[in-house]
Amino acid sequence: MARTVDPELQAQRRNAITDAAAALFAEHGYETTPVTAIAKGAGVSSGTVFHYFGDKRGVFRAIFERDLPESRAMVERYRDAPDPLEAILDMVAELVGPASDPLAAGLVVEVIRQVGHDPQLATVLEEEDALVNEGLIQLLRRAHDRVDPTLDPVATATWIRAITDSAFLYAGNPAATAPVDTMRTVIRRYLTGHRGEKS
Repeated sequence: MARTVDPELQAQRRNAITDAAAALFAEHGYETTPVTAIAKGAGVSSGTVFHYFGDKRGVFRAIFERDLPESRAMVERYRDAPDPLEAILDMVAELVGPASDPLAAGLVVEVIRQVGHDPQLATVLEEEDALVNEGLIQLLRRAHDRVDPTLDPVATATWIRAITDSAFLYAGNPAATAPVDTMRTVIRRYLTGHRGEKS
């Protein structure tokens, strides 16, 4: 008789594995983290890790695949916001918020190292980037009367992502305090230019 699949248990195991892997990859790096350590951290067998993810690259990729539905929901949540400028700044806050996680800097370093070795990972990151960029572009177009008219929405969305991504590179720097508030201020000033929109 075939075993009954419990979707909730499967989701819990997948999350436990990806959480354990994220911590280990951030602290020790991808290359020096064996699947056995991931399994031990998640409280499962190595066979279970391979069953759910196929290989170590699959586990690493899954950490970032989890961002896709969250990013999609974020873009949808702000799409029709009554104040598009504030919506952009709220999106910036959500994008930068995870930089406060002690694991953030290590994971960013590892994703930079690994993306060239995994085309599927590159596709995941590109999809997430395109999704967020499109959301920002639409909000920038709606906020045209509140932002510097010399700013092109497509280029500006790209720069917003570059600026917010930089918060993760400094996540481990003790002098880089209050990343969310700082990035909101930086982006507000970038967008409003000489208009002097108030915080």
